[in-house]
Amino acid sequence: MATRDHLILSATEPDRPGLVAELSGFIAVRGCNVEDSRVIVLGGYAGLMFLISGTPEQASAVEQGLTELERTAGLRVLVRRLPESAVAPAASRTPAAFVVTASAMDHEGIIHAITDVVRANGGNIQELETSTESAPMSGSPLFAMRMVITLAERHGSAARLRTALDALARAEAIDLDVQPVDDRQPTTNPTLRLV
Repeated sequence: MATRDHLILSATEPDRPGLVAELSGFIAVRGCNVEDSRVIVLGGYAGLMFLISGTPEQASAVEQGLTELERTAGLRVLVRRLPESAVAPAASRTPAAFVVTASAMDHEGIIHAITDVVRANGGNIQELETSTESAPMSGSPLFAMRMVITLAERHGSAARLRTALDALARAEAIDLDVQPVDDRQPTTNPTLRLV
């Protein structure tokens, strides 16, 4: 099998129509493939992160074309070359995965409190999404969170993590749930919502 180089491209730009098409077109024209990607808009800014692969020549063409991309499209993209060990076959690195959901009255430090318990118990956050909205009757801010974590067997135990999260939930009045990821189901929501 031919050698493939892997790059992560990331950008944070004011949101506008066409950003994803411009970046994916730039990648495609140089012969690279998008292996994985995440795009989100927060506070009027789009955060784009693409994991791409290509032959060494194609990957170099992407790196060398970034100045032109900034000049023509206004996209300032940062690139990071991944070592071969970082893109080992998925079968060789499949630690236990869990989905953690939480909701509570919003207050400062709630995200840190939850993520610090995950860290202290050997968890690694793979995905994190949070939001706040007004409570229907009182208008008080409500916090909601969903994260996907992995837990390597040698670094922590699922039972210990659940116990620590349960203690935090009681202390901070958080409605919190931990469920194992079903290997047959994607960890991200596949629903496409047009707005």
